[in-house]
Amino acid sequence: MSNVPAKLLQNVAEQTPRAMVAMLIVSITYALVFNILIPFNILMTWFCLQILLAICRIYNAKMFEKHLEKEDRKRLANDEVIFIALNVFQAFMWTASSVMLIIYARQPFEFVGFILIIGIVTAATLSMSSFFKAYLVFFILMITPQIAIMLYFGEYQHFALLAFIVSYIPATILLSKSMLDSRISSIKAHEDVEKSAEEFRRLSIMDNLTNIYNRRYFFEMAKKIMAIASRQQTSVSLLMIDIDHFKKVNDNYGHQAGDFVLIHLARVVEASMRESDIFARIGGEEFAILLNNTSMNDAKRIAEKIRIIIESKDFLYNTILIDTSVSIGVAEMTQEITTIEALYKQADTHLYLAKGHGRNRVYPV
Repeated sequence: MSNVPAKLLQNVAEQTPRAMVAMLIVSITYALVFNILIPFNILMTWFCLQILLAICRIYNAKMFEKHLEKEDRKRLANDEVIFIALNVFQAFMWTASSVMLIIYARQPFEFVGFILIIGIVTAATLSMSSFFKAYLVFFILMITPQIAIMLYFGEYQHFALLAFIVSYIPATILLSKSMLDSRISSIKAHEDVEKSAEEFRRLSIMDNLTNIYNRRYFFEMAKKIMAIASRQQTSVSLLMIDIDHFKKVNDNYGHQAGDFVLIHLARVVEASMRESDIFARIGGEEFAILLNNTSMNDAKRIAEKIRIIIESKDFLYNTILIDTSVSIGVAEMTQEITTIEALYKQADTHLYLAKGHGRNRVYPV
């Protein structure tokens, strides 16, 4: 399984095409500069392999993006192994470029190869540091042959370069690690901001006690749904639900018991909702349900079902069984009732008629 954060892998995938373009530009320059020194067939074989490598690296990046989108961690782990293998091959190819200079060119062309490798390793810090393990493998495989080459020639200037390599290795690794830590910190900060924004949005639309939609969000969504229904000539109905004798619950058992009833009633009602319905706490012990694409007759049937469920539900608070029932007013959007304010007023009127007719009932019947 992959243990590299997804956003770091995404960064590697995004950087790879640019890195491959840069690699091909350097390869073309190498081929043009040294074509008079290195045999043509050897040089072209090396260059064609570089093109093949670039194609494979870009394809590997596309697979990263595909499997990241699907969150396929198993295949991402395979992609990481392939990525490391391709970088091992890339290190081998650039080492081969240095060896070709040693074989076919005279001194001091080994220094040209050395500078070329150092430049590539430094550039790779930008494109590969997000995948630190792969970068370390690539770095070691690129630098180790250069150390061996400098030791092979063994002159003063070569030993001088070795001294610089000794200081270059830890400095570059620390730079790469610092860039990785910076990216991880940036990702974490971004995620924290996203979480805070999401939490702020959730708090702005949800009722803190019952964890269902609040009044403001309900009216915002109701306006949109009714506007769509008006254009499409579909039905919209509204249920206004009020807990019967709720004040007595608070007076007899305390406000914590009242909160318990509100919370559990919301859960019971929410469990019977359709995904297209909007359920909200309007205030106090009043709730509202906007029923999209629902006629008056269907809305009354739904209301009666909710009333029966609440009536039959045991609200047990600290061993105290609290008898709970609801009155429900039902209204439907018509040619005369076209706004949520008018629909709400009609449902609220019917709610009070339900309470006036003895509570624990739906009105109109």
